[in-house]
Parts: sequence; C-alpha cells; structure tokens
Amino acid sequence: MTDVADHSQSKPEQQFPRCVPWQGKYQDGVLGLFLDVGHKRKLWDWQFESNPFSLPFSPVVMVDDQDQVVGFNGVMPVMAEDAGVERPVLWSCDFFLAEAWRGKGLGSEIKHELHQKSPIIMAFGISDRASDVLQHLGWVSDTSVESYRMIRRISGWRTWVFVALQLANRVVRGAWPPWKQRGPEAGMRLSVHSFLPGKDRVDNLWRSCAGGYERIVVRNYKYLDWRYQQHPLGRYAFVRAERAGELAGILVVRTHGEHLRIVDYLGPCRDHPLKKAMIDYVVSRWRHVTQMSAVTSDDQFGDCLGAAGFIRMRGKPRFFRYEAEPSDRKWFIMAGDSDGEFLQAGSDFCDRGAL
Repeated sequence: MTDVADHSQSKPEQQFPRCVPWQGKYQDGVLGLFLDVGHKRKLWDWQFESNPFSLPFSPVVMVDDQDQVVGFNGVMPVMAEDAGVERPVLWSCDFFLAEAWRGKGLGSEIKHELHQKSPIIMAFGISDRASDVLQHLGWVSDTSVESYRMIRRISGWRTWVFVALQLANRVVRGAWPPWKQRGPEAGMRLSVHSFLPGKDRVDNLWRSCAGGYERIVVRNYKYLDWRYQQHPLGRYAFVRAERAGELAGILVVRTHGEHLRIVDYLGPCRDHPLKKAMIDYVVSRWRHVTQMSAVTSDDQFGDCLGAAGFIRMRGKPRFFRYEAEPSDRKWFIMAGDSDGEFLQAGSDFCDRGAL
C-alpha cells in the first residue's frame, strides 16, 4: 500500500518578507515604522521627493505576505565631485526592521539589496549595532571625521577642566593672549545673513573650488538652497566671507537655545586664513551661546577650530563607505552631510513648541 501524505493536517510554511520596488502606496507603512520621530511626515516630501539634482528616490522596501511594510532603508541620492569627475552617489539613511523580524538575517538582506543601488554608498552618524552589521557586510569604517566642541559657561568641575584645556589649546597654538591674535586679512569682509548669496555667486564659488577636493558632495546653489533654505523645519544662518567684493566662502551655522553648531562650509579646500577668519567671526558674533560644536573631516578646518579654542573630542562620529571599487581618496565631510543634522534640526524646531 502506498503511503500518502496528509496535507490537510500540515501547516503552511512561514513566508519570509521580501524586498519589492518602491511605490507611493508604501509611504504610510514606512512612516509607521518611525512613530518615535513625530516630525518625520513633515520632512518626507523635502527629504525624499524634492531631490536638488533631479535624481530618483529608490529606497529598499521589505514587505510581508500581506504586503505590509516591515523593513526599510531610505536613500538620498546626490551628485559628488570625485577626482574631477561628477557622479551620483547614495547616502543611506532611515534603516529600520520591524522587531518581530529581527535576528533572522533580514537586515543583511536589505543591505545586500541596497548594494545594488549604487557603486558608492555612504552612511554617517550610525548606531553601534548598525556599524557592526555594516562592517560584517564589507563596508569601510572611515575614521577621518572628527568632532569638536567649545564650552563657554562653567557649571561644575568637569567644565572647569574642559575650559582649562581650551585655554591650553589656544596657548599652544599661539592664539593667546587675545592681543596676539590677528584679525581678518586686509580686504576681507565678514557678515551674517538669513539667506544665501545669489545663485550665480554661489555657483561661481563652487566651480572655482570644487577641483581642490579629492571627494566632495556637490555644493552648488541648488544643493545648498535645498539642504538649508528649503528645510521645512530647520533655521540656518549663513556667514559670508568676501575678498575685494568677491564671494570667498560660506559657513552655515544653526543655533538652538544656547548651542551653536557649525554645519557646513563652501570655499577653497586649502585656505587657512579664510577658514580661521570665518571661525573667529562665528565665535565673536555669537557671544551669547554657551556651547559650540563642529564636525569635519578636514584637518585644516580642525586646526582652525583648535586655534579658536575648540577641543577635539575623544569619540568620532561614525562614517562608513561601501564601494564596488575601493578608493583611498578622502571625502570632505561636515555635519550637514549627515541626515542626523536635519533630523536634529527638526527635533529642535519641535522643542520650541512650534508644532
């Protein structure tokens, strides 16, 4: 007698989630994964649907057998100048996997799908757990990015020590006492504005300095306007440096309460006097803030921050790269390159009670 399996008693196998092409119908499901970020919906169109370079939004979406979103890896495509060649690259952001599906290897599956999106992918300001996953999948940990901080109000013995270190730093670098400091070079004019200079001036500045960087996200007017002026929640200020009437540099800063962040820089790659003058101007102009911070991969910028009294922090912001063809060329990175900065800007805006 032939044995016959009783399929009526067997249970259907569990269907693992799968990655699917992006469709607008998944937006609400994705936003449901980020309920702890109350302002995420207000950022969505700006972050993902209004790309300054007209590049398409093509994230990784994972759905279950009911077509419900259980995993997501957002992407922000930008143009970058890479050894004189302009090319599209991807910022990876907003990675999330529903708790019920964690520990099953699906996070790695999402990342493998992400790897098909671009030959160069970057992630900045990620968690401990995410960094372990990325290293396991072949991403390179780039340790060139440093964090700097200045404290101007003493509130305990720890801040006493920090302020003492700041003063020692300035003495070692020859920036103390104050009367030894030199002001801006002759013919340089510094000013602060709530808006960018005109498009032609910004684009001319970008074209004049782009070739000096090994690798840098294109910082033309379209990008800076989108990134800072069009941010639906962020409020930024723009420090301009002019030489003989010509735009020489732009420093982007943001304040929240008594904290000022130096967020971005557009200007020559190697111009110590310019960077120093702009940082000194910020330190003097915003005398009321009790704390200042900056993040950068530029060692010259870091040297100017140190001369102004900033301390390089022990911990480094996590910056990872995935490249189909690995390269040692150095990226110019500032805090504004991180999606963490514009998320923080949104959170700070909400803290003011504006929402």
